[in-house]
Amino acid sequence: MSDEIATELQTASAIPLANPLLRLGAHALSDAFRAGELSPVEATRAALEQIDAFDATLHAFCETRFDAALDAARLSEARWRAGAPLSPLDGVPVSIKDHLDVTGFLAPNRGGPAQSHESAFDSPCAARLKEAGAVIVGKTTMPELSVVPVTQTAAWGVTRNPVNLAHSPGGSSGGAAAAVAAGMCTVAIGSDGGGSIRLPAAFTGICGHKPTFGLVPYYPGQTDRTVAGPLARSCADLALAMDVIARPDGRDWTEQSRSDVHYFDALAKPLARLPKLRIGFSATFGYQKPSPGVLAQVEAALQKFAALGLEVERFDRLCDDPFMTYMRQATLRLRGKSAGFSGPEALGSVFRLADSWTADDAQRMIDARTRLADDFMTAFSRYDVIVSPSAPFTAPRVGDFYPDGDITSEDNRNLIGYAAPFNLVHLPALSIPCGTSDGLPVGLQLGGKRFSDALLLQLGAALGSVT
Repeated sequence: MSDEIATELQTASAIPLANPLLRLGAHALSDAFRAGELSPVEATRAALEQIDAFDATLHAFCETRFDAALDAARLSEARWRAGAPLSPLDGVPVSIKDHLDVTGFLAPNRGGPAQSHESAFDSPCAARLKEAGAVIVGKTTMPELSVVPVTQTAAWGVTRNPVNLAHSPGGSSGGAAAAVAAGMCTVAIGSDGGGSIRLPAAFTGICGHKPTFGLVPYYPGQTDRTVAGPLARSCADLALAMDVIARPDGRDWTEQSRSDVHYFDALAKPLARLPKLRIGFSATFGYQKPSPGVLAQVEAALQKFAALGLEVERFDRLCDDPFMTYMRQATLRLRGKSAGFSGPEALGSVFRLADSWTADDAQRMIDARTRLADDFMTAFSRYDVIVSPSAPFTAPRVGDFYPDGDITSEDNRNLIGYAAPFNLVHLPALSIPCGTSDGLPVGLQLGGKRFSDALLLQLGAALGSVT
């Protein structure tokens, strides 16, 4: 990169959303389609033009199929004109992370070498979105192995943050977050095994939901912590997406889908009609080190709870630092697999860590995870919702954590410390924007009990209405 380009990136402002259609959420698009004021073809074309104009800079997408997207949009347009849309997402531009199979697109590389053959089937999320009439505009970038906390690969280069191009959108759903924040799609589907939806959402100033484990069917490649979930610019759009993707599929043996829950409808229920919510706030969980700028924005956001008639109780310790428990659980699958990969030191540190584990380490991981679950059970006997920062600092600069970073470093431990515990114990968590620090977005995390996803989205939407 030339010095001139580097200087320009350091001072870059947000990717412009010049076309007003790019600012419309899924619900607004649906209303406009129903009223005949806007066509799915127009909305899709606006998203594709944004991709064409700026993705060479952002690298949010690893693959797009413009002709197929426009064909799908025309079919959606005909359904709306006939008064027979398949869902409120019919005709809405969406993207899917390159972790999930989508027919018509290349098979997922899942962070490894690029594939040259197309997927032979649709993953559950892709199948439900197609059944709902959503327009899939492309597949978004992710880092190698999904474990590096920024999105940068040998195949696709550096994925940049639309808020400031000198910074990363995080990972591993970095391309998904960048695409939404840059107006290249209205809703994105990402995956989250330790913060991979919530961290990019926080870093780019959008919303991201990690569902309860098993609530959104995931196939293939199930693990005991990773879930698929939506990213969007509002909790209303997250709820519309959950109404589509959190439905039974039959291929995921961990599936716990609940067809009786309607996430978007839950947003309309006044919080005052619910039993009094018990909300706990911890700035550190007992081990985190948030930056002063992030903490100041989160503290300011806590005042918004009072505007909703909600009281917040502060507490210090949630649990012991679960970082090594998480790293053991996340990397045991990689033991002995380093021979097939070459690349940056960040990946080398992952493989060395995986190869160091013993059977005793695996048992220690199981025991520590049980203690962590007990701590969460205790906390949720006192609170309905636990509030914290989503991330301890704002979006890292491009180059941090990669290519020479140590995945076990103190910075990485701190980075995922608010997010990863919820994955280990299968609980839902939501990140919503709550301000900026030094011009970069700050996220607020709302975590809840199992299957409290609708409540978290309802609370997130209510907070958004008063900010």
